[in-house]
Amino acid sequence: MWKKILLLCCGVIVFFPLACSRKPAPVKVELPPTPVLTVKANWGVVVSPYLRVRKKPSPEGEVVAHLRNSSIAEVLSRTAYPETIEGKVDYWYEISADGVRGWVFGSYLKFFDTRAEAEKAATNTQNG
Repeated sequence: MWKKILLLCCGVIVFFPLACSRKPAPVKVELPPTPVLTVKANWGVVVSPYLRVRKKPSPEGEVVAHLRNSSIAEVLSRTAYPETIEGKVDYWYEISADGVRGWVFGSYLKFFDTRAEAEKAATNTQNG
């Protein structure tokens, strides 16, 4: 029994200084500068005489509403990949306008960063 206790004490005496040794100082890591993130456009103005709002992002999607030229829509999201429709390449955008939520093809919208900019553009479009 004494041999086991003596062996345990010797092990503690030998390994204790190793466990308490100083750790190397932390290394300073230099990261590359982060690029400035761009603000995505959150507002769109309809630039089509009569724009169909669809239930899903597809030409076959059920039409849930229509928006007239110079209507203002809040842009909520965008599809991951562009699509070609009537020779135009663009994304589908999920929008909310006049109490309606649905998808419209992007080539029929003009985008703005603020609602105020969209309202100004819509007024200019209506006036000529």
